[in-house]
Amino acid sequence: GSTSTKVAYYEDSVNVCEQNLAVDRKVISGMKNIFDQMDLRKETIQKFLDEEHIDPKELSFIVSRGGGGGNLRAGGYIIDEALVQHCYDYDTPHASSLGPVIAYEMARQLGIPAFIYDGEGVNEFIDVALLSGFKEFPIAPGSHTLNAKAAARIGAAELGGKMEDYNIVVCHLGGGTSTSAHCKGRLIDSTSDGYSAERAGGVPFMALIGFVAGCFSGKYTHRDILKMIMGGGGLMGYLGTSDLREVERRIDEGDEFSRLIFDGMVYAQAKDIGAMSTTMDMDVDAIVLTGGMAHSKRLVDALTARVGKIAPVIVAAGSHEMDALANGGIRLMNREEKYHKFGKDNSEDAYV
Repeated sequence: GSTSTKVAYYEDSVNVCEQNLAVDRKVISGMKNIFDQMDLRKETIQKFLDEEHIDPKELSFIVSRGGGGGNLRAGGYIIDEALVQHCYDYDTPHASSLGPVIAYEMARQLGIPAFIYDGEGVNEFIDVALLSGFKEFPIAPGSHTLNAKAAARIGAAELGGKMEDYNIVVCHLGGGTSTSAHCKGRLIDSTSDGYSAERAGGVPFMALIGFVAGCFSGKYTHRDILKMIMGGGGLMGYLGTSDLREVERRIDEGDEFSRLIFDGMVYAQAKDIGAMSTTMDMDVDAIVLTGGMAHSKRLVDALTARVGKIAPVIVAAGSHEMDALANGGIRLMNREEKYHKFGKDNSEDAYV
């Protein structure tokens, strides 16, 4: 992730040990390129292996979050040179591009396969969902696909069936957010990074005019603008912190501006949930709230009050990504699923 490196060791589908290690923001803030973080992230993983006394030679496979982004299919991809190059070349800098490169290097040394699963930028969108309104700039599908699909599976299980049985809206609430529509298991549409802890979200027309003017004002570099969009918006932009706990503390102490900004985030997220519900003709079986911010009772209660009339709200707080990665990799290794191979049409499938 953008602010942490999460690593876990599994024996079959059992999570034996896991660590979520914070990355020093001051250190990475001074790095111009996302891949400048590579050595720092590798050291984190090696430290985990050493502390947990894990012998890499005993590993059967490695599976990573990521893929950079773009036009990917759901399920697993083998990490090869083509996928690694795509991670380097993809035009939106994000930490999810780092994991596949590290996994590829480790796996090649060990002589074992490495995969991504439900990568960033999975495209199962229906055709109309790709129309941005700008002929020159079509929508590139993006959401927190890995955790969103895992949360949809959790929601379906709570309803008594499988993901393919239901229409589910998943709202991922983390440093960035996305709200996705899962129509009988297919991710047909998604917002990508709405107004959240670190993201500006969808910019309305009149604000967009000012934003475009700012891009050409000479005040900001291209990287400054990307940082504003990807890490300096939302709570961070308004309040100087992306920590929801800190925001709630300020609210409890009577800070009305913090309350306004929090309410604005709730309002925007509720609009995204409503928008995704319309993609399935309001035929929604459940709304699942997931991600780290879903641990906040204040946030969950506020969202439920706004969207609970659409469908029952199920809370699957936190990240379910590690289980999703491990179980996806196991299905590939057991030949229950074929893996995809990255290429121009993403069409080459094979069993391990």
